[in-house]
Amino acid sequence: MYQRFELSEQDRQTIVNGVSCATLLENHHFLLVLEKSTKRCFKYRKGNEHIIVNHGGKGWWDPQSPRGTPDSSGDVFALCRRLDPAMKWHEVCTTLGALVGVEPKGAVYVAQKAERTDERSPGERWAERKSLYRGGKVWNYLIRERCLPESIVRAAVAKGCLRDGYHAAWFAHTDAQGAVCGAELRGPETHICLGGSVKTLFRFQPGSVQPVRRLVICEAAIDALSFAALDQAHAPGTLYASTAGGMGPETIAAIQTHLAAMKALPDAVLVVATDDDDAGNAFADSLYRLADDAGVAFMRRLPPDRAKDFNQTLKNRAQAA
Repeated sequence: MYQRFELSEQDRQTIVNGVSCATLLENHHFLLVLEKSTKRCFKYRKGNEHIIVNHGGKGWWDPQSPRGTPDSSGDVFALCRRLDPAMKWHEVCTTLGALVGVEPKGAVYVAQKAERTDERSPGERWAERKSLYRGGKVWNYLIRERCLPESIVRAAVAKGCLRDGYHAAWFAHTDAQGAVCGAELRGPETHICLGGSVKTLFRFQPGSVQPVRRLVICEAAIDALSFAALDQAHAPGTLYASTAGGMGPETIAAIQTHLAAMKALPDAVLVVATDDDDAGNAFADSLYRLADDAGVAFMRRLPPDRAKDFNQTLKNRAQAA
């Protein structure tokens, strides 16, 4: 038996009052920075990530994100989803409820729903995805919520690197032969990579195909398209790419292949367009080393308004218009 999961207001208040954001952070191996904390605000750190707990443990915010950025503040439910984005809503409620002895109403029905499994390769699943269409969920998400220009979205669709996943946009990662080997999935409630994905690079080269002379690397596909929308250089042979937030061996190999081919080309340059935060800086250092090893010039580009990333710049401009 299955029914749509809904959390009652009573269960919500019980969980919010009973589960401290500090407890959740400590369960995820964040450490309290005592010397940077006050009686009302407690600073927690894990690596380069910092979270401030306030409102007596009922609230939190990310000091490294611009105010108003999605997933940068909220209650314990929002924190749980940030710490584990793959969790479904009913799983978040059940997990938090267990910490205070509450089984949210309806959870027992949801738990009996059989999980869908799809063991096909990412390439096979990609082949079934349809093209975006004007007014569709994914179209509206990219145009209205992420503020990408319609011309950029249409160009990415035409180049075959973007498809409609109904609830999320699918951004292709391809292997050395151009076959789809993975995908970044981004939507209002989705921030994952397709199961079974081999993460290489999302690649978007507008215009006619030319040797890559200018390689722009961002952390997420939406940031790569956002950079393309803001790019004033319009240099021939520019490839806008993203790594899906990490650099495994396949991603490094893909970047090295591009850099090796660029070395012999005049004015070749690697443009590092990672996020403007500590993690983005560390990521940039790794890219600098790859370019230096390949003998290719490199430079850093930051959002012109010092937003966290280039998509936030697009959204800021849309809000100000």
